[in-house]
Amino acid sequence: MKKLFILISSCLILLTGCATKEYVKEQTDPINQRLERIEKQLEKMNNDISSLRTDIKNVDSKVDSVNLTAKEALKKSEDAVKESKAASLRADNAAQKAQAAAETAKKAFELQQKK
Repeated sequence: MKKLFILISSCLILLTGCATKEYVKEQTDPINQRLERIEKQLEKMNNDISSLRTDIKNVDSKVDSVNLTAKEALKKSEDAVKESKAASLRADNAAQKAQAAAETAKKAFELQQKK
């Protein structure tokens, strides 16, 4: 009798412990819905990342172009500074020659005045 009671109890526990398809569906549907939302978000993030990569490549190429232009402008400004220094030296030399010529002319004028 005791064995029969244990056998019947075990069968009842096993039968009532099984989950039905509907119960499993009720439990997994919210998880599946959440998974679908997460997959959509992940897909959107991947698209955003791809778009950002393209934007970064465009910005990098523009920065490279700006750097090249800046280097060219710097080279030109350095050349202009060298040319202006050379012109300044030439102007100083010309001013010194003019000063010397003026002094020579002054002395010649003074000599003419003494005669």
